[in-house]
Amino acid sequence: MPERSRRAQLRESTLQAHASLDRLVGSFDSPDAYKNYLRGISTFREAVERKLVSTVWPEQCGAWHAEMFSGLIADDLNDLDVTPQPSMDAPDLGRSPEVLFGMLYVLEGSALGARVLYKRAKQLGFDEDFGARHLAVQSRRSDRWPDFLVLLENADALDMERVAHASRATFQTAERAFRQASHEPA
Repeated sequence: MPERSRRAQLRESTLQAHASLDRLVGSFDSPDAYKNYLRGISTFREAVERKLVSTVWPEQCGAWHAEMFSGLIADDLNDLDVTPQPSMDAPDLGRSPEVLFGMLYVLEGSALGARVLYKRAKQLGFDEDFGARHLAVQSRRSDRWPDFLVLLENADALDMERVAHASRATFQTAERAFRQASHEPA
């Protein structure tokens, strides 16, 4: 019987964390709910992107790198006259390929969700020119997720428990950011 794919292992390992985050993000069916979403995603992306900027990428990733959206999110916040919430730090999990792949699993997977979120944002009157730039750009790239999965599946000797731990920690960072945005206790 073939071994489960790394993607399947991560999906199973992060199922609860992913569902919890989805509940916090919610449907943002009003401008105020969307503003809370922007506060949360801004805080989360800034924390994780600070980690990624200082990461040494494994050779096996070639020219592939994570896309950074903090600048576009800052523009979206500015459009809607939303003050960002205080920054936070992502957990220090070290600087291994496992940590990188664990974080990227969450970040690259969010591009799939961005398509749905962008449709919701457009229904509220926000688009690629005003208020939803980051979602517009993120939702346009249909090749990033499959390309990431190829990298994940072909990466040399990853300790998948460490990758899963980093993925769950990344989801938890996002959850803390969204709880802070909605003023819920952590």
